[in-house]
Amino acid sequence: MGKKEQQQQEELLKTLGDFTSKDNWDKFFSIRGTDDSFEWYADWPQLRHPLLSHLSTHEPPDSSSTSAAGGEVEASSSAQILVPGCRNSRLSEHLYDAGFRDISNIDFSKVVISEMLRRNVRLRPGMRWRVMDMTSMQVCINELSQIYTICICM
Repeated sequence: MGKKEQQQQEELLKTLGDFTSKDNWDKFFSIRGTDDSFEWYADWPQLRHPLLSHLSTHEPPDSSSTSAAGGEVEASSSAQILVPGCRNSRLSEHLYDAGFRDISNIDFSKVVISEMLRRNVRLRPGMRWRVMDMTSMQVCINELSQIYTICICM
C-alpha cells in the first residue's frame, strides 16, 4: 500500500467515529466514493427472491418489459417504496430494474445523494433522491406501501 493510499485509509477510518454526524458521512463518501457500493446486510442475489415475493403480493405484475438498464423487468407495481438512509446501496436500483418505479431514497449526506443521483439520473429517471434526515422526515409515511431500511445506525 502506497503512502497516499495509507493516508486515505487513515482518513476514512477517522470518519467512522460518529455515525450520527452528517459531516462524517459526507467526508466518508467524499473519500471512499460511491461507485463502490456497500451493502450492510446482504447483496441482491440473497435479497432478490424474498423481496420480490413480498412486493408481488401487493399488486399483480403487468406485462413484462425491458428496464432502463437493459435487463428484463421481473415485476411491475405501483407500490410506493421509501429507502431511508439509502447510502450508496444498490438495493433501490435493483428494485427499479425489477419494475418498481415509485422509489424514494433519502439520506442526510449531501455527498452520497448527489453521487447517487448522478449515477442513476439517465438509467433510472423516475427514481427520487432527497437529502433528508430520517429522524425528521418530510414524507407522509401513511401514503407509502413499503419502507425498507438498508441500515439505520444511531
